[in-house]
Amino acid sequence: MPPRIPVRYPWASPSPSAAANGWSSSLCVRAFSSTPSALALGPQSPNYIDVPKPLQPTYPAKPAVKGHLPIPRDVFKTRNKHPKESDIFLDRSTKEPKEVKTPGPYSRDVDYRLYKQRLAEKRRENLKEGVKALHERKVTSEAEYMAKIQAIGAKRRELATAPRREVDILTETSVAKGIRDFLTDSLPPRPDITQARSRAYKRRVARIQEIRASRLHDLYTNARKFIVDEQQLDEAIEKVFGSDEQPVAWDARGVMGPREDGRNGLSPWDGPLPEGVGDMLNKLKGGEGVGLAKERVKKVAEELTGGKM
Repeated sequence: MPPRIPVRYPWASPSPSAAANGWSSSLCVRAFSSTPSALALGPQSPNYIDVPKPLQPTYPAKPAVKGHLPIPRDVFKTRNKHPKESDIFLDRSTKEPKEVKTPGPYSRDVDYRLYKQRLAEKRRENLKEGVKALHERKVTSEAEYMAKIQAIGAKRRELATAPRREVDILTETSVAKGIRDFLTDSLPPRPDITQARSRAYKRRVARIQEIRASRLHDLYTNARKFIVDEQQLDEAIEKVFGSDEQPVAWDARGVMGPREDGRNGLSPWDGPLPEGVGDMLNKLKGGEGVGLAKERVKKVAEELTGGKM
């Protein structure tokens, strides 16, 4: 932004007539207002309106480039056994005419034919120079790129293999040696436990086989007791639960057996149903627990207040 130069109005300076009359140029003229004098800037000036600017300037963001550039074609790629930058390939590509036909002195298109010959010669020369210049630029750019990559790799290897700084050693946190070895992949090799695991696996498989063989033997020896028809099923039910004439029941001690008489050994299903949760709650509210506590609280309140509730 160009500087804004304050300029006072003409009335603020001594007039030429006053200087002619002998007034001193150092005469102090008092202004009519205490506000600073106006700035001599017209509306056409970009600084006519004072716009505050931040202390740190902002720069416009770079526009996002849309699309992508095509991959450059390798102009030196050829199926010929001779590379394009070789003299053999260039000589075959820019063959000289076998016979240069010079126009006669009485030809009407002498200038045009000479111009075409010069143009062809210049085209052959430009093709040779262009191919050689392109090849030289390619070799130079590839060498610079490889040198840059090698320099970056050398710098990385130097930083990776550099010794630790003293400040890092003095300010690092305390880490156990085992954790440091684990992080640096320098733990000692583990002992070979494959044989011990193999023996343990064989013992486990042998124990399982023994259990299976024992169960199979028990199944074979108890096969005569299997129930295979309805008659055997009825006999097993009567043996366990008893028959209508001699039902099985439990005595007062909880021992199951046939009923001896009509007073003891009754079945648990004889008689009324057992109490449920609702019955137990009603019983608790009626006489014990909550109801009894309410009666006691009522008596305590009557004794303390001296009244009757």
